[in-house]
Amino acid sequence: MTGKLLLLAVLLALGTGLVGGLIGVALFSGDTAGLEDEIQGLQDRLNSLQETVSTTAAQVQETAANLAQLQGALDGLRGELASLREAGVSPAAVQTPSAALAVAYVDLTSLVNQIFEPVQITVDFKNQELQDLRQRHEAGEIDDETYQRESLKVQVELLAAPLNWDLTLIQKLAASAEFADIQDRLEELRDSILPLRERLDELTALADQGDITGFLSLYQQLTPVLQQLDQLISGVVQAMLADVTRDIAQAQGFALVLRTEDALYMDEAQLADLTQLVKARVPELFSP
Repeated sequence: MTGKLLLLAVLLALGTGLVGGLIGVALFSGDTAGLEDEIQGLQDRLNSLQETVSTTAAQVQETAANLAQLQGALDGLRGELASLREAGVSPAAVQTPSAALAVAYVDLTSLVNQIFEPVQITVDFKNQELQDLRQRHEAGEIDDETYQRESLKVQVELLAAPLNWDLTLIQKLAASAEFADIQDRLEELRDSILPLRERLDELTALADQGDITGFLSLYQQLTPVLQQLDQLISGVVQAMLADVTRDIAQAQGFALVLRTEDALYMDEAQLADLTQLVKARVPELFSP
């Protein structure tokens, strides 16, 4: 399963799992345990997909090694033909390829990191804010009640930042002409995640009320769900960028495209870099 079929499979797993009764029951009833189980199930599916990708990567590496050997043999053959010509021997019976194999690479990890860089900056800022609050409390600049209330609010904001970014990212994907054929599925996915914002509002209310027990209980339920959701959204983005890479490679006639992180050895000077071409196809996903 490759290309858009793989991407649709991932989205179906996300959309169906979250929409099919779990959001309606688990989120609105306040029971996130069922949703957490479903998210874990989706994570297991993604892990299985990653194992398949790893196997494919190993096969690609083996193929690349074989191609390198073949290229070396071809270079040797060209040398022999040149020697024959110099010696006046006709090489008519020997055939040579007209051009070297077209091989390229793409740094998908770098592209994904660029996409998620704004939310990472926000998370780093909030962690620094927590540290500042702790230092002010230890220095006696703020009392216990203020420290407790403000630190709990920042903890909620730390959970909200990735969720809000994921929702924004899904909307950008849905609005992109590159993925117009799966726009409906992306919008369904966005709508299925929206109720999680309401649960974070509940968490903020518990922090304002000073209800530590209630806060910790809901916080512990939401944290793993939101973390796994963030990982799954990252997987969807990687699948989409891989699909764009395949389109570019096919259009430009490349025989093989390597992912930078999967290459055992790579001389970039001898390969074409498709990274910027992939980025240029979906500029709306990247911050200016």
